[in-house]
Order: sequence, then structure tokens, then C-alpha cells
Amino acid sequence: MAALVRTLITTTVLAGVVLLIFWRVSIDHRQRSIDELTQLNEQLQTQLEMRQQMVQRLSTTRRIGRVEILDQRTNNGEVLETDVLLIELDERGRELARQTFTVPGDVLFLDALTVKFDHEYVAEGHPLYGRSLVLLRRVYSERMAPADGFAIDTPGATPPAYAGSEMGLYEQRIWDSFWKIATDAKTARSMGVRVAQGEAVYKPVERGQAYDLLVDAAGGISLTPADPSDHVHISRAQD
Repeated sequence: MAALVRTLITTTVLAGVVLLIFWRVSIDHRQRSIDELTQLNEQLQTQLEMRQQMVQRLSTTRRIGRVEILDQRTNNGEVLETDVLLIELDERGRELARQTFTVPGDVLFLDALTVKFDHEYVAEGHPLYGRSLVLLRRVYSERMAPADGFAIDTPGATPPAYAGSEMGLYEQRIWDSFWKIATDAKTARSMGVRVAQGEAVYKPVERGQAYDLLVDAAGGISLTPADPSDHVHISRAQD
């Protein structure tokens, strides 16, 4: 009888130990699983945020200029001439320079050199290759040959927004060798350039209208209708 009791006690103790070990192992396994899931969730969240940032960089648009249609002269309903004000803007939307032009007719053209980099560089926010570069060249109309257009910036010059900066020096190299980059695939690849070309945007315009000149981070330029009263929000860069 005593032996049976000892056996029962021993069995009970062993069962308790086994249950305790099983419970501890289960707790540890559950905690490891929770930790792994938490870590995985954090990694996925980080990847999602990075992807969202990349998408945002690729879809970013910045304003580099404003176009205002000051006046038009007509004869029997036909627009003979259009007076145009072009305001170049810096990264903060402040005025860098302004010029006025008078072009024949009412269809306005803006001509620029554009450099577009590989989407990967843009998505990563590369300090030099992270957005398209634009150098404004000419204003003209459909009644003029492009070669007769009015110069905006001297071709090959660094845009005022970056003059003297590292970005400005890099851009100067781009503009100095622009047509080499535009026509030689090896040179373009060595500088991370996807496309280098001339582009022109144009629209029929009317007195009192205003347009924003925009450039996409991974694309080209566009001329978008703007609020004519928005000029009050443009300050000079030196202010």
C-alpha cells in the first residue's frame, strides 16, 4: 500500500513537472510567435512607408514659373498681338526674375530643355538625380518660327535658383554637355539620364488669364490654368 502511495505521489509530481514544462514551453513559443509577428509587422510598415514616399517623390510637381496674359490687340475679332509676363520662381515659390514679351497672335509657346532621370533615382530621392531638370529657352507663337522666338534664359546657363550651389554646379555640367547627353546613349547612362530633349508647351490664351508653369519630378513641363489673383502670393527671392 505504501509503495502504491509513493508511486501515485511520484506520478503526480512527474505529471505536474511535465505540465509545468509544457506550459512554459507553450508560453515561450507563443511569446516568440508574438515577437516575430510584431517584428514582421514593423518591417511591413517600414516597407509600406518607404513605398509611399517613393510614390510621392515620383508624383511630385513643382512650380517653376507663372505666365500672365497682360493685354491683347485685336482687329475685327482677330487677335493681332499678345502681351505676356513670365515670372520665374525658385524652390519656395519666390520671384527670381520677370520678363515681358509681345508675340503675334494668341497661341503662346514656351520652349525648354528638359533632363529626366531614371525613375529609380527619383523614387529614392537622389540629391542630384532626384527630379527632372528644366532650362527655359524661348517664348514664341504659332505665327513665329521657333528660331525667331524671344530668349528666356541663355542656353547653357545655370538657372538662378541654383547658382553657386552644388546643385547649380552639377546643372551647369548638364547644360554644358546637354546635346551630347541627348544624342549619346552611353553618355546619358553614365549620368543617370533617362531622357534629355527639347520640349514645348502651348495654348491659345486670352487677356487676364494666368498659368502655372509646372515640372513633374519624373516628367516634363506643363502649362496649367491658375487663379489670376494668385500673383499676390509671389514675393521676390531677395525679400
